This record gives sequence, C-alpha cells and structure tokens, in this order.
Amino acid sequence: MNSIGPEENKPILRMFLAGIASIAAGGSTHPVDTVKVRLQKEGEGKSDVKKYKNILRGSYVIYKEEGLRALYKGLSASLGREATYSTLRLGLYEPFKHMISQDGEKTSLGVKFFAGLMSGSTGAIVANPCDVLKIRLQSISGHHQSVFAEITQILHHEGILGLYKGTMPNLLRGAILTGTKMATYDQTKQWLKEHFEFKEGFSLQFVCSFATGLMLSITTAPMDLIKTRIMSQDAGHKVYNGLMDCAIKTFKQEGLGAFYKGFFPQWIRFGPFNIIQLIVWEQLRTLCGIKNI
Repeated sequence: MNSIGPEENKPILRMFLAGIASIAAGGSTHPVDTVKVRLQKEGEGKSDVKKYKNILRGSYVIYKEEGLRALYKGLSASLGREATYSTLRLGLYEPFKHMISQDGEKTSLGVKFFAGLMSGSTGAIVANPCDVLKIRLQSISGHHQSVFAEITQILHHEGILGLYKGTMPNLLRGAILTGTKMATYDQTKQWLKEHFEFKEGFSLQFVCSFATGLMLSITTAPMDLIKTRIMSQDAGHKVYNGLMDCAIKTFKQEGLGAFYKGFFPQWIRFGPFNIIQLIVWEQLRTLCGIKNI
C-alpha cells in the first residue's frame, strides 16, 4: 500500500467513502446473501428436509413461495450493517497498519493481516446488532416483518443482549475476513505491480478484488455458518450454547462438509461484492485526492 501523504491524512473522509462503497456492494448482492443464509440453516439439528439444496433452487423456491421481495428481506439491516461494520473495517485498516509499522510500501504481509484483524474485529463488535437483525429477517420464510418489529420482538423476549448473540463468532469471522481481505488485496496489488508491471487502475483493481473474493470464501465459510446459526436462534428455539457447542453439534450431526454449506453463494456474492466495494472505494479515493491502496 502506498504511504499516506499529507493530502491523504483524511481518516473521516476515508471511512465515509468506505461506507458508501460498501452500501453499494451490499445492496447489489443482498439476494444472494439471503439464499446463503437459508442454505446455512438447512439440515440443522439432523433435519433431513432440504428445501433449498443449492443457490439456483434456493433462489427459485424463495421467489416461487414468497415472491421477489423475499430475496430482499433484511435489506435495511444489511445496509445499516455495511454503514457501520464495513465503514470501520476498511476505514481503520490504514491507521492500524501505520500504527503497527512505519515501513510504508514495504509493509509485510503479516502486518497487513494483523491490521485487518484489528479493524475487522472492531467493526464486527459495533455492527453486531445489525447483523443479528439481518440474519433473523433473512431466515423468516413466509411472512414479511419490518426491522422495527424485529427489534421490538428481540428486546421484548430476549432483552438488549439478544442483539449481541453470536458476538464471538462474528468477531472472529470479521477479524479473519478483514485480515484475509485487506492482506490479500494489498499484497496482490503490490505483487502484480512489481512482477508484471501492472499500473494503478480499473484492471488491476478488478483482478485483485476477484482474487480476494475467492480467498475470503475459503477462509471464512465455517465461521460464517456458525455465526448465522447462533444469531438466527430466538428465545423460544435455542439449539446452541455458544461457538464451540455449535461447532461440535454441527460436526456430529452433519459432518465436516456442513461447515461449507452456502459456500458457492458466498463465493458468488463475495466476487461481485468485493469488485463493487473495492473498486468504488478506490475510485472515490482518487476523486477526493486520497492515494489508492
């Protein structure tokens, strides 16, 4: 990543631009995320019922039974999540990186990864309530419920702590995801520039964003599934007593492959999501006089 010069010393603006880019990406890929959540819930607790099966059938079943609008359940919560979680995890990456190391463009892969861990975990903790709301709303089949009705229901039956269910797996997922994301994107750009003489621009940003999406799907799928299952359980349907309990029960009842349920829709989502998010962020940075990553 380029050193932050005087013209780039705009941390609030950098975070604001990250939020705009993330909201654009989240809104564009939300239907795929909804299918992913349904697939991750499927087969839970030894259930043999496989209604959705894969991304294509899942999309068709949701559309057929609940209408097109159902693919956008939880959209407002999702956009709220991006406005907090992604604003912080992207916006704080560079400050954390330069706090850890002053090497500028020679920053090591380990420093980049650790900076991503720090910014990702910070964003995940702050945005946990939005994540719970998003997953609860996406999990509901049949009737539609507003985000305000869902908040009221959670507070009434579970209290304020209900909005912080799944904080640990969410924190770990956010840390791993952002560490992998920023280190992969940052390092891939540096490598392509040094060895293949790529110039800063759309082509370089596109290639690096796509490669980052694949790495994210591989590294975060298991924790993403655990997070989804814990967050989606309400007061009257508690199956898991935490991260380890969920992991053990999932493995015993469904096998190791269960941790990669929803992998393909996650990959399909991460590709476009990262391309939109990172390219829009980079282009906005250029327009505002902030150096590219």
